[in-house]
Amino acid sequence: MSARTPCPDVPQGRWPFVGREAQTAMLRAAWHDPGCQGAIVYGDAGVGKSRLAERFWEELVAGGARGGRTVATAAAATIPLGAVAHLLPPGLDLSDPPAAFRAAVQAFETGGRGRFVMLVDDLHHLDAASATLVTQLLTAGVMFLVATVRSGHAAVDAVLALDQYDRMRRIDLTALQPLESEDVLSSVLGGSVERRSSLELHRASNGNLLFLRELVLGALERGDLARHGELWRLSGPPAGTRWLTERIEDRLAAVDALGRHALQLLALAEPLSVHDLTDQVPSATVAGLEAADLIHVQVDGRRTCVTLAHPLYGEVIGAQLPVVARRGLLCGLLERMKSRGTRRREDALRMASWQLAATGAADPELIILAAGLARHGHDYEQVLTLLQALPDTHRSLSSRILEGEAYYQLGRLGEAEQMLSHAYALARTDEQRLIITVERTQNLLWGAGKAEEALKAHTDGRAVISDPRLLAALDIDQGAIHVIGGQPQAGLRLLEGVEEVPDDRVRTYGLGMRVLGLGSTGRTAEAIELGQVAYEEHVRASKGVVIQHPSASLSALSLAYAAAGDLENARRTAERGHASAVEAGATQPAAWLAWGLGRIHWLAGRAADSRRWYGEAFTVARQQNVLILLRLAASGLAAAAALTGDTETAESVHADFDSYPEFPFLAGEDALGRAWLLAARGDLVAGREVVLQAAARARAAEYSSSELLLLTEAARLGGARQVRERVAELAGRCDGAFAGARADLVAAMADRDAEALLAAAERLDSIGAHLLAAEAAADAAGILRGSGAARAATAAEARANRLTRNCQGAVTPLLALTSAPTPLTQRESEIALLAASGLSSKEIAGRLTLSVRTVDNHLRQVFTKLGITTRRELPDALRRR
Repeated sequence: MSARTPCPDVPQGRWPFVGREAQTAMLRAAWHDPGCQGAIVYGDAGVGKSRLAERFWEELVAGGARGGRTVATAAAATIPLGAVAHLLPPGLDLSDPPAAFRAAVQAFETGGRGRFVMLVDDLHHLDAASATLVTQLLTAGVMFLVATVRSGHAAVDAVLALDQYDRMRRIDLTALQPLESEDVLSSVLGGSVERRSSLELHRASNGNLLFLRELVLGALERGDLARHGELWRLSGPPAGTRWLTERIEDRLAAVDALGRHALQLLALAEPLSVHDLTDQVPSATVAGLEAADLIHVQVDGRRTCVTLAHPLYGEVIGAQLPVVARRGLLCGLLERMKSRGTRRREDALRMASWQLAATGAADPELIILAAGLARHGHDYEQVLTLLQALPDTHRSLSSRILEGEAYYQLGRLGEAEQMLSHAYALARTDEQRLIITVERTQNLLWGAGKAEEALKAHTDGRAVISDPRLLAALDIDQGAIHVIGGQPQAGLRLLEGVEEVPDDRVRTYGLGMRVLGLGSTGRTAEAIELGQVAYEEHVRASKGVVIQHPSASLSALSLAYAAAGDLENARRTAERGHASAVEAGATQPAAWLAWGLGRIHWLAGRAADSRRWYGEAFTVARQQNVLILLRLAASGLAAAAALTGDTETAESVHADFDSYPEFPFLAGEDALGRAWLLAARGDLVAGREVVLQAAARARAAEYSSSELLLLTEAARLGGARQVRERVAELAGRCDGAFAGARADLVAAMADRDAEALLAAAERLDSIGAHLLAAEAAADAAGILRGSGAARAATAAEARANRLTRNCQGAVTPLLALTSAPTPLTQRESEIALLAASGLSSKEIAGRLTLSVRTVDNHLRQVFTKLGITTRRELPDALRRR
């Protein structure tokens, strides 16, 4: 896949209308309410109120209403009736206002069929005469008003009276929420946007649609926003267009010198306490800035903090500050903080950052303290920035360990191993060797995906440690290596009793790994119970020690829910974890949770959602060097693309598959992309063989949940009889609703039992596995139709169609071939697809271990059912079905 594609033809002016469903529904309700004569949309500048009102007005006019529109302006407000003059009948005598108003009312009342709808944008600028006329038209009941008002804007008395008219509906339009911003971006860019990138753009715009547009246009122009594979991704800090900068500069131009000084301080060091700010500028200045909505004052615990009202204000103000002035302001802040002493935990981090920005150097002890605080907040970029400013004379073993961990968390795996290996050579105590050994194994295992090298690093560390307490901690480390390194049962044995380990960091890591081990081996009830405890323990422990972000525990818990068949809880847990990971900048958990969401949606049969999340996981894993995840994410993305018939994307994703490091975790699941790509091409036999071989890998590694998933895929591709016995065996060993439902499905497919298939469909649907349920119902419909039970077949097909509506355009062999008016049998489907791919009867016979005569007989049946006479017609006939 190309790393980056050119920018699309993004609209420079008006953007497509996206979202705002709740507000649109309120407008429609107002229109249909006989007692309502209008609606006024309130909102700040740029939130999209004009677009919402205009879109609704256009909808009414398109539906048959008569309409007129105007934009009230400050200039037009100086002329009586200036805003609405173009809507009035020609020749109206304005020298006699009462007569003119009566004539206008009569004209609107008799102007044609349908209710008249007037759109007034910026109602607050309406002149008094126009406002009075509009009020008279409303009172006469001849007009419906749709208007917008900028929140907090002053208006003349006549407009205020119109605003307070008791038959007017008020609708408040607030800034976009984060997911609403993402919907807008996806619609404009024509593709999904990485969640981190959409969140950064949302934060920078503060949910203001106008600002969001300018940020996107600026990022596209600079090449910072580009498509990487499946997703649009922002590679630099959000910065808008010159037009946006000029608008902000205009907004700030009226601020006096003292106010400007306050804004400059906030641009460099927000948030500041009210006390710190009023030490340098008068309280009246702060109050004036708040009244002008240039700053926000908020209570944070016992402290009252001040921030800029919009993130972009800081960018614009900071860019205008000369270097000397910037240094002077920062030094002044530092002196004041030193004089009063550090009171809050984060003060050391702020002081170190200010010192470096002002002078390029900082107190070494302060740097080390600040780096630890940045690490606690998972800001590893800041950790490196601080530690790289540390003089060589102050580099210690602990600072090297911290730097190595930061490299690992940022995906700079080679630098991490180099730094940690150097630190290990300097270690003098068993405690130091333990810490470095665990860091190295995690870098090699979770980052580089090198299970054997991780085990070697672990073994080297164990060889020189003799303290039994520390060896117990190394057992946890070794257990984790086995759980995700292809030996989960051995890992679980080492992780027994992990709840009793006293060290918070070791215990939290071990609990998460035990949850993964239990879920992947089919012990889902234990995994879910322990997973809930592990997450609570992780949150508690993270307040005292520096560990991976708690969202990592939610990743393990969501996988356990999915294996058990509780897909709804799996989705909610993963979404919650992903949101918190992205918010905190925890890249690795975010990548794993995105992959988990792709897998959950795959199990549910939601093809588009699965593709979106697998695409995010794949893109983030490549960009952040999470090598362990690449094969699983690429395979899932290729499978989801193939499921919707996009074989071009599936092939493109899979082209580099063999270059990604092979890793044994969830062995076999990395074959899904290859299998479904073959199936999409029509080669069910080859696709089935791929998943059967993959299932054998899962069985050898004892990942029972993965094996059960893969064997179910083989049954979907025509191998139900081959896998029935093993699926039943696994269902007896694996708990959770999914295991039994899969066994029922495979048995019904193997027996060609329509009634059992419909029962399996119902059970799968209750789990939320809609695509499997739809396939079961479609298979039942084909069997019933073939046996002459037309009415039952029609009912089964209706059920399959209903279930398929939840599957977002997924197309599978079972849906395509068994729900047609003249369904093909399973064998006929296989032979037809192989023949359509260009194989001769002799080649097909060899592939399926049949005689050539049997193949030809089946093909004759296929031709009859499809209404064709030659092989050349076969591909198009199958495609039509």
